[in-house]
Amino acid sequence: MSEPIAAVVLRAAELTARGLPLQAIELLRPALVANPLHAEAWCRLAAAHLDAGEPDAAKRALVLGGDQAWAQRLTSLALTELGRHTEALVAARECVRRRPGDWRCQVVLAEALAAGGREPVGRGTATREATGGEAAGREAVEVAREATRLAPTEARPYQVLGDAALRLRDWGTAERAYRTALRLDPDADDVRANLATVRRKRGGAPVTAPSADALGAADALVWPALSRLAALLVAGGLVLTLAALPRPTPLLGWFSAALVAACLAVVARLLLGARGGTRRALLRLPRSRPLVAVVAAAFGLALVVLSGWSVALLLGAGTTQPLVVAWLCALLGGAVVVLRGGR
Repeated sequence: MSEPIAAVVLRAAELTARGLPLQAIELLRPALVANPLHAEAWCRLAAAHLDAGEPDAAKRALVLGGDQAWAQRLTSLALTELGRHTEALVAARECVRRRPGDWRCQVVLAEALAAGGREPVGRGTATREATGGEAAGREAVEVAREATRLAPTEARPYQVLGDAALRLRDWGTAERAYRTALRLDPDADDVRANLATVRRKRGGAPVTAPSADALGAADALVWPALSRLAALLVAGGLVLTLAALPRPTPLLGWFSAALVAACLAVVARLLLGARGGTRRALLRLPRSRPLVAVVAAAFGLALVVLSGWSVALLLGAGTTQPLVVAWLCALLGGAVVVLRGGR
């Protein structure tokens, strides 16, 4: 019996991920009639109810036994949707207690704290309640920081950290968190909107982070330009190396300078040919495309060394070592371009 229910649970998870929670619920209910003690199936049913906007039904679907951390996490989400923040906070703390190394539990706790759930501050004035709320907000920031430490490559913890910091008016922390979340997930429009809000609150200009389409257009433009740079630097460097034997002359300095000028013309043509958001995306492309960053760094170093060597030749120097270094950097960048498939 375990194999059929396992297959049903897997199919229900796929339906929920595709945005079809009602079909997942219809699939799970008859399976749970035959397997009433299958804890994972109950948790999947609760998750489907949550996605369907039925938090009360989600809470009823949770059972004891099985993965308690998962059950408590879903319970906290359901109670938060119902507005029962204190109970949601209790469930979230229990989730963290059972599985402190799970970043999802930390995220749920941060959300419960930031949503208004806080532990009782005792009988007192409204000032004490406000103080308790501020303490809960600070704790939400710290818990979200822990989630980012546990999952540095996930965008969700950084988004929750930004939301918690935004509630405390900690603009610097919120902006840094939202920027990181956008770098990990460029399609998160809600994060982009919150980042613009933070910048307005700080008195700065709104941030228009490049969209995925702009980054794609920039990527399509940059590789042909990098291919031309590779051809210029590798071929030109090789010709200069051969011409410099056995000893370079000041005349080679002018040819080297011409090679640098040709490379800069390729870069200028790339930047001038891009428009609007694509040009901004070009400047930020190395952050999201590691291969672009590697090639740009190699070609940039080659141009700097080549420029210095040109000036040195014109001043009377007679060494070829900088030229060899520049050519090796160009060769490294050119190899990456070839392996990438640029033509």
